[in-house]
Amino acid sequence: MAINAPRTAVLLVVAAIVSLPAIAWAAFKPIRILAPELNGVSCFDRICVEEPGRLHEARALQQAAIAAVGRELVALEEPPLTVFCSSRACYRSFGGGVERGATLFDWGVILPPESWVPHIVEHEYIHMLQAQELGLRGRERTPDWFKEGMPFFVSEPPEYDLPEYARPLALRYREWEQSVGRENAWRAIEGARR
Repeated sequence: MAINAPRTAVLLVVAAIVSLPAIAWAAFKPIRILAPELNGVSCFDRICVEEPGRLHEARALQQAAIAAVGRELVALEEPPLTVFCSSRACYRSFGGGVERGATLFDWGVILPPESWVPHIVEHEYIHMLQAQELGLRGRERTPDWFKEGMPFFVSEPPEYDLPEYARPLALRYREWEQSVGRENAWRAIEGARR
């Protein structure tokens, strides 16, 4: 039996295209936030929870964080898709590690169980706001003192919950903000990056 080379090539290309989403799902866990229900959480609007009985708590945290970010900086155009995990296993299944929360590109936010606190949700939403105001690439091009210093400074974590590495970043951001004014921060950081 002869092998039809063009047909075989087409079948291989089709097989690769069909299997690509599954490979991405398995190999790149953050992509799971694009379809979080397929990763075992229940979603209601832009809030996903591992334990549906905690939806009210998650919704209250999201609403408070959105209000705080809008009051302190600029309003978010839409509520960030947020996965509130009740276990570290859930958090890791979305690509989380040892950190207290993660903003996955401009797709959404994942939070482990110990981070269901206002200042951490606000911190992650400020990262989402940075992507909204500067673009994802723009946010990534900012210096660490802006990218991390702004969320740590503006979210005002309690002293005991401010990591040691974050202290100089928050201080540097505070000094910079005092010189340019909070209302000018977005324009000033864009100018500073050029």
